[in-house]
Amino acid sequence: MVWPPIAADVEKYALGRIVAMLCWFAGPTAQRLRIPLSLLETSIDYVLPEYASLAALSDFHKIEFLDISQARDLLIRERHTIIVLSRDVEPDEVLSVAHPLVGSQPLTKVKRPPARTSGSTYYYYFGNPDGDVQDAYYAACLTYWVSGGEDKAFLEASRDDLVRQRFRAAAKSCIALFGTGPSLSEALNRDHGDSFNIICNTIIKNRAFTEHLDPQILVASDAHFHFSYHRYSARFLGDLVAFLHNSSASFYTFDKFAAFLRRRVPEIAGRVFGIPAGRKTYGFDFDQEFRVFPGDSVLNMFLLPLGSYLGQEVVLNGFTGRAPSDSFFWSHSELHQYSHLMEDVRQAHPAFFRNRDYGKYANTVDDDLMVRVNAALEAGKGIHSATTSFYRALQP
Repeated sequence: MVWPPIAADVEKYALGRIVAMLCWFAGPTAQRLRIPLSLLETSIDYVLPEYASLAALSDFHKIEFLDISQARDLLIRERHTIIVLSRDVEPDEVLSVAHPLVGSQPLTKVKRPPARTSGSTYYYYFGNPDGDVQDAYYAACLTYWVSGGEDKAFLEASRDDLVRQRFRAAAKSCIALFGTGPSLSEALNRDHGDSFNIICNTIIKNRAFTEHLDPQILVASDAHFHFSYHRYSARFLGDLVAFLHNSSASFYTFDKFAAFLRRRVPEIAGRVFGIPAGRKTYGFDFDQEFRVFPGDSVLNMFLLPLGSYLGQEVVLNGFTGRAPSDSFFWSHSELHQYSHLMEDVRQAHPAFFRNRDYGKYANTVDDDLMVRVNAALEAGKGIHSATTSFYRALQP
């Protein structure tokens, strides 16, 4: 159930966005998706945003609108997970008796109540697209926490898969990483048959290239782009399903996102693996600690440590970085990006993009990459870029 109740005069597109987000992120683990309104009228006027994908509405039949009195009565009589859309919520009789679900971000005005019995009601901060830059992250983690948190059997299976990948990589001359920058075009017609190939994100858009490359691992880890309720994400997940059905590759992401994805797209559950975040310092010995060190790009957080773990020589392709003329995060290869759907992401998660200093963000990624490349070099790894790059650490 959503809380606080939605104001009667809420803009109809705003209510439509709540419906779409709730269906997509909460649908896999909920029997009903209840939305209380401050004034329940006979005709509820809302419009689903055009950027919401049809896939996001697969649990639309679970939506139920209630008035406030109905909602309070149900919360007293039944156990619920309350999905909170704002951190700044006034404490009332609903949240004051609800226990925060493990993993929920703290709410501004609601203090933690005394411990409750196993049948108590819990609340979870879901994120607000208009006010929280991490809204998609919190929403995508809901399944993980509702399902009980860390799944040791799944993590063990993920660790085992990565060990198997290391044995496969040992027969190859190097580990080749592939990004979506414009310089990926320099690698398209080269022979990559003797390398263990790892790709990321929307490279799978180019099916001819992925068939030529025959990658062993695909990585994606941004909830706003890859696991959300808009059409960009739907296109990615559609390509992901097709890619996994036509290859023997494994898909890696955060373990929390993996929990959601395996419930949301069950036909690929056996090919999805997760690695937790939480390393205190950068490292790539996954035998010693099966976690990644936080970072601001898929290259820093997943690709470089995976490549450094799997082999001695790591070759990067298509990690162009931010050119001086770029105005966004950085440019992408048009063959490997859903450029026509980028506006959908911006509209679905406005706070993520609002007032962001893209140059400062790119500099942070560049600085982090320098630290991580140097750590790999000090450990005896060979790291170099085979294509044009603006990253300082990848300069010849």
